[in-house]
Amino acid sequence: MKKNIAVIGAGVGGLAAAARLAHQGHSVSVYEKLSRCGGRANIIEDKGFKIDTGPSFVLMPDFYKEVFSSCGRDIADYLSLKMLDVHYKIFFPDKQTLTIYSDLEKTKQEYERIEQGAANALEEFLEESGEMYEAVAPLLYKSFSKKDIVNPAYWPLLKRLKVSQTSWQFARRYFKSEKLCAAATFEAMFIGVSPFVTPAFYSVITYADYAQKIFHPLGGMYKIPLALRRLAEENGARIFCDCPVETIEKNNAHFSLRTARGGVEADLVVANPDYPYVQERLLERRIPDYKYSCSTMLFYFGLRKKVQGLYHHNIFFSPDLRRNLREIFDEYVVPQEPSFYVHVPTVSDPSLAPEGKEIIYVLIPVPNLARPIDYARCQDRLKRYAFKLMDEVTGEKLEDLVEVGHAFYPQDFIDRYNAKHGAPFGLAHTFFQSSFFRPPNPDGRLKGLYYVGCSTQPGEGIPTVIASSRIVADLIAAEHGSARS
Repeated sequence: MKKNIAVIGAGVGGLAAAARLAHQGHSVSVYEKLSRCGGRANIIEDKGFKIDTGPSFVLMPDFYKEVFSSCGRDIADYLSLKMLDVHYKIFFPDKQTLTIYSDLEKTKQEYERIEQGAANALEEFLEESGEMYEAVAPLLYKSFSKKDIVNPAYWPLLKRLKVSQTSWQFARRYFKSEKLCAAATFEAMFIGVSPFVTPAFYSVITYADYAQKIFHPLGGMYKIPLALRRLAEENGARIFCDCPVETIEKNNAHFSLRTARGGVEADLVVANPDYPYVQERLLERRIPDYKYSCSTMLFYFGLRKKVQGLYHHNIFFSPDLRRNLREIFDEYVVPQEPSFYVHVPTVSDPSLAPEGKEIIYVLIPVPNLARPIDYARCQDRLKRYAFKLMDEVTGEKLEDLVEVGHAFYPQDFIDRYNAKHGAPFGLAHTFFQSSFFRPPNPDGRLKGLYYVGCSTQPGEGIPTVIASSRIVADLIAAEHGSARS
């Protein structure tokens, strides 16, 4: 039966859900707070520089392909994905480096260079991580309730997924060197958690990185929400920007939304904003005392010339990683010597900047705002620290090359994206906030309200957010049927 469906938020999850539901034949309208789509996957355009401000790489490309194929389309008609030969360049504090290649044999040689026997250990690590991936992957398209944990069918998973170990403990079984443990677990930081806390089964991200490779969409990451918007509109969805939703109410069988443009009636609602924001602000509910991911301090630079020594993706590790992560997650102090990530997309895609120029995007994990921190007072110190290490690698004084510069603070994640505590990765991926324990996609109290996005199941990251859109589309098809006959 054809339904009138309101989608709140035109982030990746909202756009993917809108495309799927419109393809099912429903009447779909998307209401977006900002002036353009994309949510946290957004862009700054300044003096010819096109700087992606959010996610910076494509991992697990099959999840991207699936959303287009589910709508009868070929992703190649929307996105051109380029596989990177070098995934990451890792810079350790003692000036030693490690390069992660798409060619696993080259990567094994890099591991062996740091620790004798590590090449074989990496194979074994990836084999066991791959087994966890095979167990996890089918579950990423299912919505669970806490009751499912008592289902005996899922009990064998607890052993297969190493739930009693952290990611760091799992890596430590294979590598003696702390450098290689850090190299095998830093992806946990990409979902805003510490590898010393997050469960071992998140090593599947490392497995996907090594086994399925890293890709870059030509034209930049913002091409992804643009492609999803096009997919949604081609299937009949309507998208209204500059139209924030202020409340959600249900009267009898229908929903009423109050927006900046007036009232909206809908049979069903799909909510893409941060889950805690929807609960507290749009539904006026109290929420549990969740744990949240870290935040990030972001610097975006357009340089007037190309530089050498940096790759598309770069990781600089703190001299004391344990202290660095303790400061972020336990002490809520801005790190003195932080680890940080540097994205230089113009290495692979010169079209993003004027000819002969460079983009550098620096991401520094910092505490979220569950406790107040004045980041405006910290930004110069953090920027100087990052520039110092990058200058040593490039042989340039990068600050003198800056033609355009922008900064994004933890508070900006609250103001712009409604992310509680300025936590861009949403609810932290602890054991008791993963899988069965993470907020489910259907609302437990209002039938016909569903959630997509990073703080609901299955979790953070574009592939899993896309998966959440399929979960919701499947639930709606099962409960209400397809509108196409």
